[in-house]
Amino acid sequence: MAATQAPADGEGRRPIPPVVRRSGAPHPVANPDDPPVQPPPRGRNGPLPGPYFAGLPGRGAIVEGQVFIVAFIVVAQLWLCTEALFELLSGRTRDLWWLMGASALGFVIAFIVWRWPQRRIKEP
Repeated sequence: MAATQAPADGEGRRPIPPVVRRSGAPHPVANPDDPPVQPPPRGRNGPLPGPYFAGLPGRGAIVEGQVFIVAFIVVAQLWLCTEALFELLSGRTRDLWWLMGASALGFVIAFIVWRWPQRRIKEP
């Protein structure tokens, strides 16, 4: 029995083709929501130049991980801003530099999480 996937726009269900191993046994697909891996676009004389990230297997998992990590950092920064406002309004300003440093560190980490996978994908 073939696995089926819920339709995105209300049409009929379409079967998900299982990945077949060399031994012939079907292998379950890890992320059935990922688009099928496709070869890069081809021109008249062969593949067109440039990176083709849409056909990369596991791209959805990478993006989901990025979103999760950055969302966690944003929530932590909101908490840091709340603590900084509390300290400022309470008149205790000596801890503000530590809170600002922690928030800046969170920004740097979020920036690295956003840019690092693209750099790693582009490298051979």
